[in-house]
Amino acid sequence: MPPITSTATGPANVPAGPSFPIDLIGIALAMVAMYVPTLMTLFQDGSGALWREGEHSHGPIMLALALWLTHMRWQEYVSTRGEPHAGKSEVMAAWGMLLMGALLYTLSRALGVIYLEVASFIPMLMGVILLRGGWSLLSALKFPVFFCIFMVPLPAFLIDGISHWFKTQVSIVVADLLWQFGYPISRSGVVLSIGPYQLLVADACAGMRTLFMLEAMGIFYLNVIRHSSMLRNVGLALLIVPISFTANTLRVIALTLITFHFGDEAGQGFMHGFAGIVLFATAMLLMMGVDTFLRSLSAARDKRKANA
Repeated sequence: MPPITSTATGPANVPAGPSFPIDLIGIALAMVAMYVPTLMTLFQDGSGALWREGEHSHGPIMLALALWLTHMRWQEYVSTRGEPHAGKSEVMAAWGMLLMGALLYTLSRALGVIYLEVASFIPMLMGVILLRGGWSLLSALKFPVFFCIFMVPLPAFLIDGISHWFKTQVSIVVADLLWQFGYPISRSGVVLSIGPYQLLVADACAGMRTLFMLEAMGIFYLNVIRHSSMLRNVGLALLIVPISFTANTLRVIALTLITFHFGDEAGQGFMHGFAGIVLFATAMLLMMGVDTFLRSLSAARDKRKANA
């Protein structure tokens, strides 16, 4: 009887995750330590605690999504192309990127410019990726790196004008719709008066920052779905703006009706925060509905081409 032998094997078809050399782990840990004060500033009380405000509270969500997508795309790269390696010129470019990011971080930290301080994470992340796998790995991870832009708080002087116009349009639509349904509502700028109550349509409800956040989620959805049809990609990307506008309008309508029927305390309490969740759910449902419609158009076009 032949001897029985056993061979230890791992799970089949399971791609190995990216491996990291000791020096790269050290750089990553140094980055984490460096940005701890930034995170404390963004979350603690004070003028720089932007991620605690409703207008910028999407920041940590965007960062988490970017890091998750970086990990997933890095694994895909390793499973299809093997472990990445950086050449000498790429290592030099990586150190240049890390130096630029560190310099931007230091200056913005010293001057108290929190926007640039957060933005400095992007060249630092690019430097780490370049150092590990060169330009080919950075190219594979270009979308997660780009997506980090959405975590950077937007300075008011850049968006206040556009935000005011956007809020005004939402206010006009809400006032006209509710007036048609018989509600005693009037509008002055971005202030809605309904019955004995007045509601200010703020940035957190329908401003440019909310549109920016929903645009980010739409772009993320497009990248994760990875449509092969150009019609669906371009069409959905263009329709993200009206989808965001519709979702914001529905949120303001809901808050206005809650305030009118249940009082100001109900409109500004738990339901105000809950309406933000409904906003995202509505936007995503609208996005998936439009995507389904575009998919049917694309399928019909392909069928006509096949029958031609």
